[in-house]
Amino acid sequence: MLFKPESSSSVQTNAFETLELERQDVDYKDCSKRFQEVARDFSKQYAHIYSARLNTFRNILTPIVMKKWSNKQKILKLCELRDKGTTCIIIGTLFKFQELKPSILKELSDQLEIIPQAPRTHFVHDSDSLVLEDELQRIKLVGECIDVHRIVTGVVCALLGSEDEDGIFTVKDVCWPGCGIQKPLPTLSADRYIVLMSGLNTSRTADHMFSMHLLMEWLSGLSGTSEYQEEVSKIVRVIVAGGVLASHTNESGVNESEFFAAVELMDSLAAAVSAVAPLDLMPSSKDPTGIMLPQKPFHYCLFPKAIEYKSFNRVTNPYECEIGGFTCLGTSGEPIKDIMRYSKLDDTLEVMKKTLLWRNIAPTCPDTIPCTPCTETDPFIIYNCPAIYFSGNSAEFATDLYEGENGQRTRLVCIPNFCDSTTVALVNLSNLECYSMKFS
Repeated sequence: MLFKPESSSSVQTNAFETLELERQDVDYKDCSKRFQEVARDFSKQYAHIYSARLNTFRNILTPIVMKKWSNKQKILKLCELRDKGTTCIIIGTLFKFQELKPSILKELSDQLEIIPQAPRTHFVHDSDSLVLEDELQRIKLVGECIDVHRIVTGVVCALLGSEDEDGIFTVKDVCWPGCGIQKPLPTLSADRYIVLMSGLNTSRTADHMFSMHLLMEWLSGLSGTSEYQEEVSKIVRVIVAGGVLASHTNESGVNESEFFAAVELMDSLAAAVSAVAPLDLMPSSKDPTGIMLPQKPFHYCLFPKAIEYKSFNRVTNPYECEIGGFTCLGTSGEPIKDIMRYSKLDDTLEVMKKTLLWRNIAPTCPDTIPCTPCTETDPFIIYNCPAIYFSGNSAEFATDLYEGENGQRTRLVCIPNFCDSTTVALVNLSNLECYSMKFS
């Protein structure tokens, strides 16, 4: 069906034409309340989010630890470590000391000495070390079973080991929170597709406007054979994972005239998509919204045409929803990229699997990613294992099926920049298969 505007006034989408298409429909629920309701209270300290995170994971890890290491070892806090060399279990937050980590004090010192510094995009060094901290203390960690270069600050875990005479904790084994529980996946009798895209970059459309028109014609059912049109009718939702106004790969600024033109095109594009399919539009660090995670939805004044459609949704980043009973969770890519900058993890899919294992979608908040001070809870904890887990603004399309220890099945999707790759991802809800489609 063609989605009609809420009001009786006609919506002009001159840039893109639409065609009435019999669209399939599934149930939808926005589950991003915890991201939406984070208070913007900057009088609070960032230590509160670490305390809330540790308290939550202490409750999660305790039964997992008991199952893995039985009841033979005591779970102690750092202040309770008394007997040197006695094996015990400690639960805390990992913190990495990194020589190359950006520091404003170091930058000022370097400027005063007038030493030119080459800009860095990766901050790993062989001298990096790990400590574990709780509410009161911290302790240095050593041990071959925990690799400092494959971990990041902010991850909560349980460690089995002992403290030596020098006050260093030797790790014998590690217990991660692991993938959370997953709701039983529904069984669909027919194919239903979700289209995932990112990096539309409306401020720089000269190189990919033709591909964008092809994409719109395909979504509207104006191009392709009858088989393609039948497939398009089974698209039940379109999710744009950030990079709408400017791509993450675009380091140059946007002047005033380009900005207004880009916003107008962004509105026309959103209205055209919303006319033929439900659209969820996420912001990212390069878009006109607050940079701190979790990001609030775009302001409605940016979309005078698109907001006329009930099918148009301005959503948060990160974003979580249920589509046809399938939990879908993802970000515009900032947490995944940040983890890769501060570790030797260089594969996006591997990092996504790590965040599921750590049960935290953005563990490096607020250490190296701007984040709103949270006092009561950590909104980035993954409480329910998603059926679809995506990361936007990736260098290239990639996908894999993650299977947890307790039967969880999660389709991982790296969504490429459309402005660079002219590619979108499609996920079939009936079997969680995923493939890409290129418009060029």
